[in-house]
Amino acid sequence: MNILKDRTIWIAILILVLAGLYYWIVVDQSRVDEMKDLESSDFELTGDVTEWSEAYKRLELKWRGTSKHVKTLQEETHLHYDSYNTKVDSVNNAFERLEFKLDQINENLSNKIENLGDNIESLSEEFSSYKRTTQRDVRKINKTLQGLREDIDAINKKIEEEL
Repeated sequence: MNILKDRTIWIAILILVLAGLYYWIVVDQSRVDEMKDLESSDFELTGDVTEWSEAYKRLELKWRGTSKHVKTLQEETHLHYDSYNTKVDSVNNAFERLEFKLDQINENLSNKIENLGDNIESLSEEFSSYKRTTQRDVRKINKTLQGLREDIDAINKKIEEEL
């Protein structure tokens, strides 16, 4: 945000410098030329008093117009600064709200991940318990089957002996 503010300030300064250069090169040069003409006519006493007073009035009006123009530029610059500051404040507020929401989301997500880890651990323990129980039951069934086979083999032997 400071970069945007700095850029705005530099752009405003650049505009003011360009306006100053324009004034200095174009407007001031024509004024200097007029002043040289006035000086030479005053020096030679060829100019009329009315021409001099008209040129003086024009120069005075030009100065007034320039000062009004500069004042208008200053007022516009101040208005732009005020507008910029209010926009920056509103953007700062929006970023703060967004940061708060992101913190809340991050906290919720962390809690959910923690709960998921607990649930996975619980399921893993239950699975291990079921696995042990199943293995125990399979062993019992195998022992029972083995006992039944032995009984069947014994019955088969008795049948064979009787026959």
